[in-house]
Parts: sequence; structure tokens; C-alpha cells
Amino acid sequence: MIASVDIHANIGEFQRQYIYKFFIETLPPGITSTFPEAATFQSHVDLYNTKAVFPNRKTANINIKWGGEFFDIPGVDESTRDTELEFFEDEPMWVYDFFSALKDYTGNEYNQAGVWGIEGKFDIGIAMISVDKETIRVYRRLSGVRVYSIEADEADRGADGVSHLKIGIRWDRNIEDKTKRNTKV
Repeated sequence: MIASVDIHANIGEFQRQYIYKFFIETLPPGITSTFPEAATFQSHVDLYNTKAVFPNRKTANINIKWGGEFFDIPGVDESTRDTELEFFEDEPMWVYDFFSALKDYTGNEYNQAGVWGIEGKFDIGIAMISVDKETIRVYRRLSGVRVYSIEADEADRGADGVSHLKIGIRWDRNIEDKTKRNTKV
């Protein structure tokens, strides 16, 4: 006879897809000149976020044949470094204005020029939250983020849904911050 196993005692609850928190950790210098409310929006961004990313981690495999044997060694980082974030569009248009100001660092409508170096980059964080909806279980920081696209829902007089914005981003590094683990949000 197989002994019964108490799943909750062994593994706890399962992570829910919808229990996460989205943070903008840093802002590029000078963004307040184009969007003065940037710091206020930064502290409230999670209210507007509907879809984020928990970044993957992947390493290439290098297969070496030697003396009738095969050896596998790790190669370069092949982690995905781009995604689309999704946000509710608010009536004062803060979401649009904020990400448009960030997009202008990557390339603007007037001269198609981007800002090189760190001036146009910022950091975001994503925390997977426990089912108690308060405790951070794991936290990843996307460092060196740039906004590459802003896509709005189509304007449609026959629709009655809430408008969304899709924000295309890319980042340089994906870093785990273990100091935030088991802290409260």
C-alpha cells in the first residue's frame, strides 16, 4: 500500500499567474522634462499593468565529439531579452505619456535619433507574490531596459472595452535579487 502524501506540507501552494507585482525601479535622467509626473507614475505603475514577463533563462549547448564520445558544455546566453508589456490606458493618458517619453530615448518622431549609452535606459522589476498576496517569493530585475514600440488598441466606435497599450521592450541583463525574497510588498 502506498502511503498518502500531504501535498501542501511538501510543496505548499502553486504559484498563480495573476499574482505578481510590476515595478519601475529607476528612471532615465531628464525624463521629468518631457513627463513631469514620472516619479508619481513610477510609484503607481502596477495599478495599470495587466500583463508582464517573468524572464526566461537559457544557455546554448555546445556538443563536442571526441574519441567516439560526446561532451556537452555550456555556450552563450540564449535567454529571451525582449517582450511586450500590457497596460490599461488611463483617462489622463499617463501610461501613454510615460512610455512615449521613454520611447523617445530610443528614437523619436522628429529626427529618428536615439540616445546612446545609459541615458535612455532604466530598470524594471517583477516579483512573483505568494498566495497571501503580500510576500515576495522571487524577484527578477531587468536591467538596461529600452522601449522599442508602443501599440494602442484600435479606435472603434462599435467597441465598449477598455483600451490597452502594448509596450515593446528589450533589456541587457536579467538579475535575481534575493534580498527581496520573503519581504512584504
